[in-house]
Amino acid sequence: MNKTAITHNTSLRTRIIVVLGVVVTVTAGLLAFGVLYMKEKLEEVIFENMVREQLQVLHAQLDEGRYTAGTLFKDWSFYYGADLQQAPPELRRLAPGSHHSVHIGGQYFQVEIDEHDGAPVALLYDITEWELQEDALFRSLAWNMALLLAVALLMGWQASRAILAPVRALTQRLAAIDPRQRGVRIAEQFQGDEISQIAGAFDQYLARLDQFVERERSFTAAASHELRTPLSVMVGALDILDSQPRSAPATRAIARLRRACAEMRAFVEATLLVAREEGHTLAGDQSAPLRDIVEHFREDNEALLRERTLVLEADIPADYALQQPESLVSIVLGNLLRNAVEHTREGTVQVTLDGHTLQVRDTGEGIAPEHLQHVCDYGFTTKSEGSGLGLNLVRRICDRFGWGLEISSTPGRGTTVTLAFRPPAVDPGASL
Repeated sequence: MNKTAITHNTSLRTRIIVVLGVVVTVTAGLLAFGVLYMKEKLEEVIFENMVREQLQVLHAQLDEGRYTAGTLFKDWSFYYGADLQQAPPELRRLAPGSHHSVHIGGQYFQVEIDEHDGAPVALLYDITEWELQEDALFRSLAWNMALLLAVALLMGWQASRAILAPVRALTQRLAAIDPRQRGVRIAEQFQGDEISQIAGAFDQYLARLDQFVERERSFTAAASHELRTPLSVMVGALDILDSQPRSAPATRAIARLRRACAEMRAFVEATLLVAREEGHTLAGDQSAPLRDIVEHFREDNEALLRERTLVLEADIPADYALQQPESLVSIVLGNLLRNAVEHTREGTVQVTLDGHTLQVRDTGEGIAPEHLQHVCDYGFTTKSEGSGLGLNLVRRICDRFGWGLEISSTPGRGTTVTLAFRPPAVDPGASL
């Protein structure tokens, strides 16, 4: 997982707390490092000058012949001439000059290496207590940094609640908006708040959405009227033709025309209901016999099946029916079968029912893997004259009824569409 993904997947509260913790830790760490560094440098300079001055005193005593070991104060050690050969190895390896915090025998010393009359001399001052105090100071600073970090995280957690309170209020307000409500505005509730700009931008979005919904409502109302009128005229004309003497082929043609008009009317009703996303109902207790729907499709597309050398096989019990409006079930099965036929040049299209699971299999060209996840998207099509509406409408109807819809395909071998029917949550004819 990359850094960008981690940032986007982390909550705003967590990011506030982490940033505050990092800032406090870095600031406290730099301060502690500065304190320790200055203390170390001051000690080095002070001890170096002190030991060097003391060594000058010893040089003068040696020149005057007044030097005795008793002249040294506590914590001081002086090696001169042959005595230096008895000094610890760590001391003998040191070059001339000042050396700070030399570890010898479990203790720490400030050491000054020099010469007197050509003979090496070494003066040591025990600074072990100072070094132990420095270690104690370091531990104290470390504990204080940990405590400061804990306090900073706690304060960050408390502060984030206050910082994010307007965001939570905006989230709750947005979640309370009913999608069916129009004219909702929220910016007035967040005046003077840091979220007011977001609320104002959302109000602009809501205003545009209201205009869009109003245009859609006007269009669907007009389309409903304009599409139903010619269908009613066609049905009326068929009634007149049906009352006249006619031959058997004419009778079959009129029956097919009636079914086509009924399917067109059902399609208009279904698309308008799905487009409006409202609680409209289809009147009456209805059921949809699946086998009859498949047979009607076979009859209406007999010429196309013959032209493509296709065999449409249906393994569905004659008495199996869904307690759903037949018109909508016909739209679902019709689109699935039509897609299977259009993408299969020869072979078979099989419709089988197993329990409450229906499968439509074809031996056609299949669907490319990069297209498979988009076949139900609105407007997506791989056909030059396609509209990309059929499978999108199928998916939306399945979502309304709570049916499962799965599509699997192997390029060059065919496609399988699986519909998992579920008992309706309400009585037949209830709201979509």
